[in-house]
Amino acid sequence: MHFVTGGAFHGKAKWVQQHYSASRIDEGWFNSYEKAGWETGDFTTSLVVLEGLEQLVKKVVEKNESGGRTALQKKLQTWLAWEASEPGRCLVLIGTDIGKGIVPMEKENRLWRDVTGWFYQDVVMAAERVDVIWYGLPQTLK
Repeated sequence: MHFVTGGAFHGKAKWVQQHYSASRIDEGWFNSYEKAGWETGDFTTSLVVLEGLEQLVKKVVEKNESGGRTALQKKLQTWLAWEASEPGRCLVLIGTDIGKGIVPMEKENRLWRDVTGWFYQDVVMAAERVDVIWYGLPQTLK
């Protein structure tokens, strides 16, 4: 699994398209900003890109405030199992870093921010590769 993170509008998606040859990704690119439904893990291509990971976290937190992190860890295990089930499969997760800046005043937004940070830690631990994209420039962390 490959995790790509960085600030909003810093070029994460563009970098992934260039890194993974856009023609290979067309059918396997799922963007949570535009539509939902990719959370199930029923993928039909060998390369899958899940963009907008923080939006999935927000949905999970809204549904299950106290057990959100556990639900997300189960989702991550499902994705990892999918990737490992056949040779050649590759999962790329793209998530915006929402942990910097001013701490939100609203309890639900603070919880979303916290759970996103914890989930990203889980994702980084499970990932084979981690890149941060700032202003279009990649930095490989792992």
